[in-house]
Amino acid sequence: MKKNVRYREKLVTALEVPEDLAYRDAILTVTGKNLAVIENYRGILRYTSDEIIILTFRGRLVICGKHLEIPCFTRDEMQIRGCISGIFLEQ
Repeated sequence: MKKNVRYREKLVTALEVPEDLAYRDAILTVTGKNLAVIENYRGILRYTSDEIIILTFRGRLVICGKHLEIPCFTRDEMQIRGCISGIFLEQ
């Protein structure tokens, strides 16, 4: 198992592929407490004005707050606006 991990790491380095794309990590950018942008996600599991649960390739991303909304949603990224009070990653 460790041999496969090392090989994959060497391959990613040699090809100069960004790690977030190679390992399918979610990218979360938070601006203040009113805007979050998520990239590299699989889908939305739950969407209410108080909680949004997003399925990533590594677990669930839970965003809590008030008046939450998703004004922009594409296959590659989504924006979440509202009063964000907490962000949790459940693996």
